[in-house]
Amino acid sequence: MSKTPRTVIQVPIKHRSSERVPNKNFYPLHGRPLSHWVLNEMVRHCPPEWDLFVDSENEEVFSRLSTEQRARFRFHQRPEWYASNEANGNHLLQQFVSIHPDYDFYVQVYVTAVLLRGPTIVNAIKALQASPANDSVLLATEETGFIWFRGEPVNYQPRVPAGLRRSQDIRYVKETTGLYGVNREVALVTGCRVGERPLFFMVPKLQGIDIDTLEDLQIAERLFDERRREAGEVAG
Repeated sequence: MSKTPRTVIQVPIKHRSSERVPNKNFYPLHGRPLSHWVLNEMVRHCPPEWDLFVDSENEEVFSRLSTEQRARFRFHQRPEWYASNEANGNHLLQQFVSIHPDYDFYVQVYVTAVLLRGPTIVNAIKALQASPANDSVLLATEETGFIWFRGEPVNYQPRVPAGLRRSQDIRYVKETTGLYGVNREVALVTGCRVGERPLFFMVPKLQGIDIDTLEDLQIAERLFDERRREAGEVAG
């Protein structure tokens, strides 16, 4: 019988306030702090043999979790620099792995993906574990349209007569930034959350929403309203 791979999920939750969305991680979103929506999904759906950590520079973040969340998660204290604007997801992974070096798979889940569902998290991780051809996994959505970057077109030729295809036929993959996972080798050797052979785990656009701006937050609030109406929780 094959050994069950040791799997750990790191959930970064910064205590200090966001610049673009003040107090983002604890913003009251439909009756609970914004960060608690994804945590609840993980409590409900992640296998009990997986280790779950809340990663923050301040233990107050952990003390603000619900009783059920505190029973399932452990706390990882990150050094203060890793809560600064200079630190990115790779830095967080490197620091976490240096303290917890004994896992076969390392996963980051971000609470700003407020509509990310627990089964999606579990299925993405299991897809990586079942695919020796891939060394990492990330969530993505399929998009269509014309893309520009730094003043130049990326996926079409607007200055060539035959360079304009139908926009709906120009498809590209966009990271949701909700989940990243790597195997042990990538974690220990590169310390990066995407390897050389990533698996793009496609998700519905609704689950790809990430709260980065006030506009994102307003969109999420409307979507939560729609979900509640569909469930009959509020008057339509």
